[in-house]
Amino acid sequence: MVIGVEVEVLIASCCTPLEVRQKVVSVLEGMKGEVPDLAWRVMDVAEEPELAVKYRVPITPAIFIDGKLEFIGYPKQAALQAKIRENHHK
Repeated sequence: MVIGVEVEVLIASCCTPLEVRQKVVSVLEGMKGEVPDLAWRVMDVAEEPELAVKYRVPITPAIFIDGKLEFIGYPKQAALQAKIRENHHK
């Protein structure tokens, strides 16, 4: 049985460098071969401040995997990949 994994990345365009956003998206895109049902979205709290309140994040970037806050700040690539794999195999 294949189980989907949903990743939500909260950033603040005014504070989160483009390079950080690109690194996260690059890791997620690279995981599609291994986790074909991986879905992600990047949300900007600078454009939608209500997201910071809804998700209760004091700083960005913040990364949620399957609705659970897993990382605040940019994680190491291996750590992000491991969390996605862990959730894929649940």
